[in-house]
Amino acid sequence: MSIKEIAEMTGLSITTVSHAINGTRKVSAKSKMLVDQAIKETGYKPNLAAQMMKTQRSKTIALIIPATEPNNSTNCFYFDVLNGAKVFLENNGYDLIVSTYPEDHPEYDLCHMQVLQRRWVDGILLVPPSNDYAAIRGVQELNLPVVLLDRWVEGCTLPVVCSDNKGISIEAVILLANAGKKRIAYLGSNLDASTAKDRYQGYCEAMSRLGREIDPKMVKNGLKYTVADGYRATHELVVNGADAIFAANSVLTIGMLKKIKELKIRVPQEVALIGFDDYEWTEITEPPLTSVTQDADQMGRVGSEILLNILEGREGTKTSVIIPARISVRGSHGG
Repeated sequence: MSIKEIAEMTGLSITTVSHAINGTRKVSAKSKMLVDQAIKETGYKPNLAAQMMKTQRSKTIALIIPATEPNNSTNCFYFDVLNGAKVFLENNGYDLIVSTYPEDHPEYDLCHMQVLQRRWVDGILLVPPSNDYAAIRGVQELNLPVVLLDRWVEGCTLPVVCSDNKGISIEAVILLANAGKKRIAYLGSNLDASTAKDRYQGYCEAMSRLGREIDPKMVKNGLKYTVADGYRATHELVVNGADAIFAANSVLTIGMLKKIKELKIRVPQEVALIGFDDYEWTEITEPPLTSVTQDADQMGRVGSEILLNILEGREGTKTSVIIPARISVRGSHGG
């Protein structure tokens, strides 16, 4: 089966069929429907190598995300981002490939990735390794469209799609205060990432709104994305008299719960808890965990839409989107 035969089946010109298949020029909705139907009926498979030679486009997008050590569940969030991006891109005729860099090496040079060195992709969805522009300068210099996901970067003008990390953190801390908690502690990761920075700023602003001073003994920042760090830091917070803990990362949340259970602390009577990111297992803890819920799927979809708008040269493309988060209220925060 060839393009010529598809043209004969549909009654369209070879040029129109070629544009419909390759996306090199807009064709009418009727023509596109006829071509799609003919492809479906005949099982026609376009020659991808020939398409790339002709159009200089691979119709492929790269999603670049951080990876942690084995058995670490941090990337559950990014799996949902991936799913949202994949569905949107496939519906628009694009493929998605995924590549990772080590989370614990913010200085990692992303340009070492084979997928970027060989220029296999038309655009990039990128979760940046840190909020330092130097970390992504090389990627931006590739002259490919790039949209940042989940994290922003200081001094960078690239489009970015992220959650309202600061706003939802303020809401979480105030929720604990309204439950009567006086010594609200914060469990957070390395401030090199903008997510961690925004969540900690939210904690600080909430404490300011409540008219409370921040006790350094109630803050555990700069932790690694590990259960072990959450476990150890939770022990220190409890020893120092915390009656509530806001864990601003999903893996740290697991470490927190592990230590709280080991110490046989009554939740929320003795220590109230709020975790970050909401998964099915948060509903079966005892009591069920009050958690921050981000819309990771929407993050992937919106980022992909912005990227395709840039690729297609559409005007009015948004450059920054903050996706609202919410708190799934259960029993662990008290109140």
